[in-house]
Amino acid sequence: MSAASRLWRRAPLWRFSLYSCIFFLVLAAFFPTPRLLHLLPWLSRLPGSTAHHPASQGGPNPPTAPDGQNQAGNNNNEPLSADRVGAPDINASFTGGIPFGGHTLPLPAGTWHPVLSGQIGPDGAMLVNIMVRTDRGIVTGVMIARTNAKPLPAQGVDAIENPCHDDRNFSSHIASEGNNGVLECWRISRATLNNGTVSSDDLIRMAFERLHTLGFPVPSVFIVTSWVRAAKAQDGGVTTAGVDTLLAPVQPGTVQLLAPLPYWEKNTVTQAPAAQRFVLATQQWMANWSGVLRSGLTAGLPAGIAPLDLSVDPAAPRL
Repeated sequence: MSAASRLWRRAPLWRFSLYSCIFFLVLAAFFPTPRLLHLLPWLSRLPGSTAHHPASQGGPNPPTAPDGQNQAGNNNNEPLSADRVGAPDINASFTGGIPFGGHTLPLPAGTWHPVLSGQIGPDGAMLVNIMVRTDRGIVTGVMIARTNAKPLPAQGVDAIENPCHDDRNFSSHIASEGNNGVLECWRISRATLNNGTVSSDDLIRMAFERLHTLGFPVPSVFIVTSWVRAAKAQDGGVTTAGVDTLLAPVQPGTVQLLAPLPYWEKNTVTQAPAAQRFVLATQQWMANWSGVLRSGLTAGLPAGIAPLDLSVDPAAPRL
C-alpha cells in the first residue's frame, strides 16, 4: 500500500479538507467576487456563472420618479425609455470618456464601470449616469453625472450655484456668474458614508446599495469635487450639466483612510498633514479638470477622451 493510499484511509480530516477545497473552488468559479473577476476575467464567461448573467446580480429597486410616475427597473442592456433607470453590466469597462447627452463625459484616470444610468424627471428630461472606479477591488472613485436631454424652463436655475457658496466647502470657485447667459462654478467638499450611502438622494442611495450588494468595499469618507454649469438656450430655455466626483482618500488597495475620520472636516483638516495634502491636491487637480468637464460637456474633446496628463486625480490607481 502506497503512502498516499494509507494517508487517504487513515486521515479523514485530510479527506474532508480536500473535498472542501474542491467544493469552494467550484463556488468561487460560479459566484466570483469583483476582486476575483478583476484578476481572472475569463470567469465571467463560464456558463451558469452569476457574472455570466448580469441581471441576476440583484440590481436595486427603482426610485420614485420626481413627477410621481412609477419607474421600471432595467437590469439589461436594452435602451432606456423616458423616466427609467437601469443597472447596466458592471463588468463593462471604460477609460478616457463616454458619450453622454450628445457630448462627451470625461473620465478621470483609471478604469470606470457603470452602476446606474437612465432618464428621470418629467418626460425623462434629465439624463443621469453613475459610475465607479476600483483599485484591487476597493472603490476609489464614484462619478455622478447629470445633464438635460432638452432645454429646461429658466425658473430656479439661478439657484444652481448656491452650493458653491456653502461655507462648509474646503474651497470653491465661481467661473461665470451670469456672464453671456452662463452660470458655472465648482467646489470641494466631503461626503461621509452613513447607513451605507453618502446622500439621501434616491439614485445615489440605489447606486451605493448596488455596490454593497456586489461586494465592493466602500471607504467611510470621500472628498467630493462638484462642477455645475447652466447656459441659456436659443429657445429661451436653459441647458444644464453637473458632475460630482467622489474621491477616496485611502491607502492603496485598502479602505484605510490616510488620516483619522475627525480630520476630514474644514476646521480640522490642517491638523493632519496627510488629509491636508490630499485636499490641496484635489483642489489643484480640479482647477484644471473643470475645464476638461466644460469642454467635454459643451464643445467636445479630441478623440472623445480626456487628456491623460490632466486626468490623474489624487485617488487614481498608481501603476
